[in-house]
Amino acid sequence: MAALALVLLCAATIMVAPAAADVESHSFPVFNATTAESLWVATNTSIIMPAALLFGPGQSFPEGFLLLPKRVDVWRAGAGGLPTREASFNTSFTVESSAPPVSFVVLLDRFPTLNNPLGLRGSNDSTTGAVPNATDGLAAVEIGTVRSYAPESPNVGLNVTITPNGTAAPGRRAVWVEYNAVAHLLRVYVAAGGEPRPARALLDARLSLAGQGTTQTAFVGFFATRVRDVFLGVRDWDLTVDRLDTDGKKKGTPWWVILIAVLGSVAATAAIVSLVVCSSVSRRRARDMEPKQ
Repeated sequence: MAALALVLLCAATIMVAPAAADVESHSFPVFNATTAESLWVATNTSIIMPAALLFGPGQSFPEGFLLLPKRVDVWRAGAGGLPTREASFNTSFTVESSAPPVSFVVLLDRFPTLNNPLGLRGSNDSTTGAVPNATDGLAAVEIGTVRSYAPESPNVGLNVTITPNGTAAPGRRAVWVEYNAVAHLLRVYVAAGGEPRPARALLDARLSLAGQGTTQTAFVGFFATRVRDVFLGVRDWDLTVDRLDTDGKKKGTPWWVILIAVLGSVAATAAIVSLVVCSSVSRRRARDMEPKQ
């Protein structure tokens, strides 16, 4: 009974303990001259490090990317260079209802080619087919690739464009972008600012970020016609990415974490208790079968 009580106590503890060591997290409640010290800007003509330089007087706020300077692990290659594991990620942010379109982006692990005659948006190549898109009363969402590397790599990375509906009720639009690497499924949720994440996604799409024209690491951030639109329109940006070790496996995921994730806390507790009971019964039977002295 003491062992059973101990297991129940441990199970209750692990259900509420976050697996902080398994993920890499970034958080920016607001973009300003202070927080932008840790960010980079990539335009068609220059790389600006740090992005805080754009808060100085006389800046023109060009079209470009606002990016984390640290590359994020996207996938790991195994035998023959094939992907062995991708990193799932979750990101959330809010945009003003009156803001121009902004895009959450996952780029190659290098900046786009400078002075590209087609600009950072690349060519609007209709041969790639229709891109997944959806609209509700709050915003329009479109999932596509990043064409800023044309003509050498015209369709790479990830580009999730959010266009707020300025004619709807004023206020913020809350956005969640979630990528499940196991299912290769991207989901985008939209709600009014301050509201919880909806039960159903506004848009989902099947895709894989590993191997197909992408590098194993990537720059992550936002794109807008003017970087100023990101500075002023985006708030409360949080990003959480699976941390991958050098073997392409997620670090430190013990069996009981997987059990809880699959079965839920109550079912997992029952399963753990059943294992303890079965173990105790097996040991008792073994003792009963021992020869009597």
